[in-house]
Amino acid sequence: MEEDTMTEHTPVKLVQGHAESNEAPAFDPAWYKLAEIAPVALREGVSARFITGGRMMLSFVRLESGGIVELHHHPHEQCGYMLEGSMRLTIGEETRDLRPGDAYTIPGGIPHMAVGGPEGGLALDVFSPIRDDYAALAQGAAKE
Repeated sequence: MEEDTMTEHTPVKLVQGHAESNEAPAFDPAWYKLAEIAPVALREGVSARFITGGRMMLSFVRLESGGIVELHHHPHEQCGYMLEGSMRLTIGEETRDLRPGDAYTIPGGIPHMAVGGPEGGLALDVFSPIRDDYAALAQGAAKE
């Protein structure tokens, strides 16, 4: 008889930009409709809707035309995919104009910024581990 390894959980640990864990903390499966998730204003011209699991977070970021995500960095790994419209994304020293179908990866600690294109844009960002600051904003929006 095989031992049930799904009942024991180990914490996620970041080591030199790599998350190490045997499995995620426990969370219940869930279903979502994006339009039913309360948007959170991140700054003027930028909002997001969040979905979280045990070790990762989806962030659907809406940038209005000219909306700016200022230059910043964080320890979380970030992968993204442009869903609608366009944005100008700078990662480190490189800047590119992104359209639907374009994707990107940003290692933890690398400075980056984004500006919404002429028609605005919608990007899907995935963070690992979860950004606690965004999770707190999402919980506040869900209570309103």
